[in-house]
Amino acid sequence: MEILDINKIRKEYGTLIAVNDISLSVEKGQVLGLIGPNGAGKTTLLRILATILRPTNGSVRLLGYDLAKEYLAIRKHIGFLPDFFNLYNDLTLRECLEFFAKAYKVENTIIPKRVDEVLDYIELQNKRDDFIRHLSRGMVQRMGVGVLLVHDPDVFLLDEPASGLDPKARIQLRAVLKRLSSEGKTIIISSHILTELSGFCTHIALMNKGNIVLHGAVDDIQKQVFNSKIICISVLDNCDEVVRLIKEFPNTKIEAVKDNTIILEINADDSELAALNSCLVAKGLKVFSFCEEKKDLEDLFMKISTGE
Repeated sequence: MEILDINKIRKEYGTLIAVNDISLSVEKGQVLGLIGPNGAGKTTLLRILATILRPTNGSVRLLGYDLAKEYLAIRKHIGFLPDFFNLYNDLTLRECLEFFAKAYKVENTIIPKRVDEVLDYIELQNKRDDFIRHLSRGMVQRMGVGVLLVHDPDVFLLDEPASGLDPKARIQLRAVLKRLSSEGKTIIISSHILTELSGFCTHIALMNKGNIVLHGAVDDIQKQVFNSKIICISVLDNCDEVVRLIKEFPNTKIEAVKDNTIILEINADDSELAALNSCLVAKGLKVFSFCEEKKDLEDLFMKISTGE
């Protein structure tokens, strides 16, 4: 089911083109990562989708609604977390969530139950009566997601949610977002911390100077960009013999040999890799590890943006 359809969206500020005729679509349950340097247009695009900015040209349909004409209906179904946001410091966590639940017009009879569910979800139930001003930055970020959760949106628009967090806080926030993803929520998230998106996003859109340079499923893009694979083979002994046999195998290149571990680049499919492994074992070589080094989003970003 298509959740989002963007058709040639453009946003101009005088002579500056912040978003340049972008078109893309997002299906229900997808996690789309917006990747790109500062000034690429990620925040502008998210603000347009959040109905905060009006595009100069183009059209957007979100959940079947026309963004230009039915933005009030769209707001009932989305949750937008900007890069910088404020909560009311003199409210407790419970009071803060109750306030936003009422602002979102959640039915009064279910607000207490919804607040408890959200506090459990973001793992801050033990802080329910603490003031917002006493929270760490990581807890505030989770509360930001909690504020969105009280009205149970279908689409989450998150602008750099992990920015400025320490490693532990990032892991905790990531756990919340992965849970949302597993429950079928549609998430569009921008981040400079590419490792935070690795293994989390189903799709990526690489943005640069207001344009989408590349868009698609992570696995498909990796296959498109990386023509070869990096394989690590570890043996108990006879490393030189392993190297000799690998060199006889087509489309291979030895990258490094160290401590009975051979790292090679190979242009091969899974069946050809299996054949290489079988060949080594059949020769009586004691292979105890044969694995592929997976590329993450940082590798992908550098490959696309620099051609390295």
